[in-house]
Amino acid sequence: MKDIKIITEYWGKINPLKIEDYINVGGYTALEKFVSKMNPEKAIEEIQKSGLCGRGGAGFPMGDKLGMVAKQTGEKYFICNLEESEPGTYKDRLVVDNNPHLLLEGIIISALSIGAQKAYIYINGNYEKQKEILEIVILQAKEKKYWGENILGSKFSLEIEIFSGAGAYICGEETALINSIEGNRGEPKIRPPFPTSAGLFGCPTAVSNAETISNIPWIISNGGKKYSIIGSKNSPGTKLFLLNGAVAKPGCYEAPTGITVKKLIDDYAGGIKRGKEFWFAQIGGACGKLLLEKELKAKMEFGKECECSLGSGSILVVDKSVNIHDLLISWTDFFRRESCGKCVPCREGTFRLWEIAKRFRDGEISDRDKEAIQDILWTLDNTTFCPLGKFAGTAFRDAVGKGIVKF
Repeated sequence: MKDIKIITEYWGKINPLKIEDYINVGGYTALEKFVSKMNPEKAIEEIQKSGLCGRGGAGFPMGDKLGMVAKQTGEKYFICNLEESEPGTYKDRLVVDNNPHLLLEGIIISALSIGAQKAYIYINGNYEKQKEILEIVILQAKEKKYWGENILGSKFSLEIEIFSGAGAYICGEETALINSIEGNRGEPKIRPPFPTSAGLFGCPTAVSNAETISNIPWIISNGGKKYSIIGSKNSPGTKLFLLNGAVAKPGCYEAPTGITVKKLIDDYAGGIKRGKEFWFAQIGGACGKLLLEKELKAKMEFGKECECSLGSGSILVVDKSVNIHDLLISWTDFFRRESCGKCVPCREGTFRLWEIAKRFRDGEISDRDKEAIQDILWTLDNTTFCPLGKFAGTAFRDAVGKGIVKF
């Protein structure tokens, strides 16, 4: 099972815009199985057995989320989160580019399993090409009766709609995303209530990342138990890893969870680029931790007990020729811009870190700035309204704490 490919198996082998190509390699057989041989409870049971957890970064168990919504009554919604505004993260975009019907089949099965009447695909507004692809494949699937009224002659019906966001990073957070679809400002809501009981338009709602959803057809076809033995015990399955920076072969690679950062760099991305000297790796996007060379044997998993939380799966390999001051400014400027401004600690904290980073670059950092850094980082970590603020200072904290930058 070491080299198994669940999401990327047919990338480059089929025409993503031809539904017949997808059907010829077994596409939509999982949906057919769901409709003819299973029921929603059985489907959720298989997903729970699989141990599949969210691939967007949080790692929440997919089966548990679907189960919570399935238990609710009344109108329900399913939302595919294709916002993807994390710097260096483009895996969901690649799923749409290479096998959009796989994602669509996962959306349909997930929505039907919870009893949703409507599914939304919330897509980053900058993904114009991907939106066009999805519009084409959605129409193709409807013509084949894979969604709409009485799917494949069954009692199941589902409506699907694409919703374009404004490309705001905060809308990757599920309650901010829901606010956006409702026509409100994209900012997080107070929880509880959680979306699983009171989400879109006040109805029970399951929100899941596009990569996560793309695993569903394989699980339904092959069974949750078979999926559960792939990769890490704590968070089974495969993951799309994006390796960029000072590696010989940058790109997207599918590998089992539990793999080490070192193995990903050496065996998948061809090692460090010739003439470059490794400095550190940033794991999981702009909000990710920094790992020094001695830490590269950490296993990449999801969960509270994991050695290295893999987040979105993005890995930026930084060599010693990079100007760390430019990186600090880039990180802090991103979170300063993307803060929704709802809470003071995030709105002001990210702005102050950015100002300090600029003074640091210009050689104008003061003793007061050095003292303020720790206060700002503590405030972001402990007092912000949502995870964006909490994670905004992660890279800065590691850069200082691990001696990557010295005052």
